[in-house]
Amino acid sequence: MVEAFTEHDVRGWVSVPADSPPTEVELRLGSMTVSTTTATPDGAMSASGKAKGSPTPSLPPPKGDRRHSRQQIRTFTFVISQLWDYAPKGTPLRVVTDSQVLPIHGHGMFLRAPRSGSQTPQDLQKRFDEGHLLGRTGLVQVSKGLDEEWQSAVGSLYESTRALLADTFGYDLFITYGTLLGAVREGGFLAHDNDYDASFVSSATTGPEAADELVKIAKMLIAEGYRVGAMGGGLHVVDPARPDHRIDIFHVYFDADGVLQHPFGYAGESQITTADWKGTREIEFVGRTALVPVCAEELLATFYGDDWRRPKTGFQWNVEKRGNDRTGVMTPPRITDVYWADYYAHHGHAEASSFAHFVHDRLGPDSVTVVDIGCGDGRDSIFFATRGRQVLGLDRAGVAIEHAREKADQADLAQARFEVCDLSDGARLAAVLSEDDGRPRVFYSRFVLHAIDARTQDALLDSIGAQVRSGDLFVAEFRTDKDEELVKAHPQHFRRYQNAAEFLADLRGRGWEIDYDVESAGLAPWGDEDPVLCRVIARRP
Repeated sequence: MVEAFTEHDVRGWVSVPADSPPTEVELRLGSMTVSTTTATPDGAMSASGKAKGSPTPSLPPPKGDRRHSRQQIRTFTFVISQLWDYAPKGTPLRVVTDSQVLPIHGHGMFLRAPRSGSQTPQDLQKRFDEGHLLGRTGLVQVSKGLDEEWQSAVGSLYESTRALLADTFGYDLFITYGTLLGAVREGGFLAHDNDYDASFVSSATTGPEAADELVKIAKMLIAEGYRVGAMGGGLHVVDPARPDHRIDIFHVYFDADGVLQHPFGYAGESQITTADWKGTREIEFVGRTALVPVCAEELLATFYGDDWRRPKTGFQWNVEKRGNDRTGVMTPPRITDVYWADYYAHHGHAEASSFAHFVHDRLGPDSVTVVDIGCGDGRDSIFFATRGRQVLGLDRAGVAIEHAREKADQADLAQARFEVCDLSDGARLAAVLSEDDGRPRVFYSRFVLHAIDARTQDALLDSIGAQVRSGDLFVAEFRTDKDEELVKAHPQHFRRYQNAAEFLADLRGRGWEIDYDVESAGLAPWGDEDPVLCRVIARRP
């Protein structure tokens, strides 16, 4: 049965005797076979519901478990996002195995395209003839085995990052996941793949230690000029000279029991131990060299199951994954740490924010010290310093602090000082805030409160409260819960949206008087984004 046939994917199962040969499944558009995959015994695909990231199914899945069979159940998936572009309205789409058409739950033996795409089946056949195929993400793409530009870009990126990890951390960066599968099974890249996967074995023995080390590796790569983004199970790495091509770097480690742990995940049932691990070896790989584990086949069985030698073009991690080491994932604070390190290494702000102008105008000529909490690259700190104010800028991103210091040196602003300070480090924050030059202080926080979790915010307000004197100000601008669903110019990093009225009540409860507050859009529009923000000025009486 085909359990679900949506605009995003096709999912179903076949029932065969356990000793049957591999079950090939075809997806057909009219009479054309557009993709072929192998059904997987004991797959992890749910009997109902939808894959993560899949749009709401256009057809309801079966209620309960409809897989009534005493034989072996083998599941399959096709991702078909772009296929609809080539399907004229009314064209039948079928799923076939061993010349047998499978029924589609709630729809009979085929599904007709509900509308016409912008291209035709003949256009699709022409692209297939030119070496394209329906890739793993549902896009019609050139076979990775033929895409020499992509091969050159990702191969060069792998070699350079491999050298950096070896020189800086002493680690072997070896190919893994789909890239390793292609190298071992097919002697090259998987034709339908869409990325280049590499990994290293950390010397850490716990998940949090391995994740913290991955953050250090990310910052090292950023310092070397690469663009780096973090995900739960690893890093996306890009050479700015070739921004359309990336490699993914995953961290694994042996735990205290000697079992190799995979924060990204695995779909098989076997495990690799320290006794199995024999290190890496170098191979010729698509005109270059690459490292592979000596126990590559055993590792592939861990990743994909014992039938890893059978092509599964529709394989989806979010459907097939059996588990992962949750202790070693990149948590939101770690991901955010990498995000801001990368952001400030590759972005700069020459102009002060509108909030800085707003606060400056409210302060008048008074001699105050501005404590810029989360100062970034110093855009607002420099603004306050050029207007004669003493400034202490704090930020967790070391690269941002370096840029801020450079700006202050270039402008000869001795009154601007910058320190690396992670707001989640209470002892460090308390030590920095305890430094007192005797002037009234303005604790300035722009776009910080929504970038930290609730616990860190409480600790920050506690630390400020412990140091504040009568007449000191706390000024803040942050996104509220009314901004949560609006379009974001930079959607990649962590944000926490809070209720403005509840925040103001919390400030009052901490002994602050509210001199000014507003919640509105139009305060800091940027490009196509116009966030809903809360601005507040609070005074310690």
